[in-house]
Amino acid sequence: MKCITLLQELHANTRRTRITYRGEVDGTLAAIKCYRRPLFGLIHWLRAERRGRRLRRAGGPVPEIVYSGWLADQRCFCFATGFLEGYRPLREVLQGEPSRDRQFDIIRLLGRTMADIHARGIEQPDGNLTNFMLGSGDVIALVDEDDIRVYPGALAANVALLNLANIASRLVDPDMVQALLDAYLAVLPAERAEAWNQKRFQASVKSWRQCLEAKRAKRNIARVRNFD
Repeated sequence: MKCITLLQELHANTRRTRITYRGEVDGTLAAIKCYRRPLFGLIHWLRAERRGRRLRRAGGPVPEIVYSGWLADQRCFCFATGFLEGYRPLREVLQGEPSRDRQFDIIRLLGRTMADIHARGIEQPDGNLTNFMLGSGDVIALVDEDDIRVYPGALAANVALLNLANIASRLVDPDMVQALLDAYLAVLPAERAEAWNQKRFQASVKSWRQCLEAKRAKRNIARVRNFD
């Protein structure tokens, strides 16, 4: 029987049906996501369990699973992974970075990382930059695994384009969008890079950005936010 302790709430969805804690599993720091409400929790925990193991088999940049199952004292299912000590959300890193050159370095790293995970058949549909964590040594890890999709082979070109455009739409500066794309294309196989549809990519970035701005307007927050 694992000894699991919840130490600090880190994040919760609006309905508080999924709550992530900093905690310990047998004395080891872990990020523990609890799935509240019996039926909802079971369904979403099963999805996290299946996708999480598939993601790791594909070699995704994610921490190891340290526990997955029923958490008796909280009466909920939970999915716990190794805690990314020292990692910070990419949004926070970019917003706090005073050097523009360093910002571009990080964005290029993100572009190369996206090319790698796409080649592994991994899609992160939520392009929010808080779902990417930057650690020491310039290593990027993925978090919020619930929505990540894993395909049998490399992502189809159209899926990859839309996914990268989603992430690029979080960058207000056109030069940063281009830097992300250039870094991505630089590590693609030549035939895929040559077949890349630049016009469709730029149109998709614009479309994603408009969707994000409309969503923010409904929530009465600033419509234009860099590194969202």
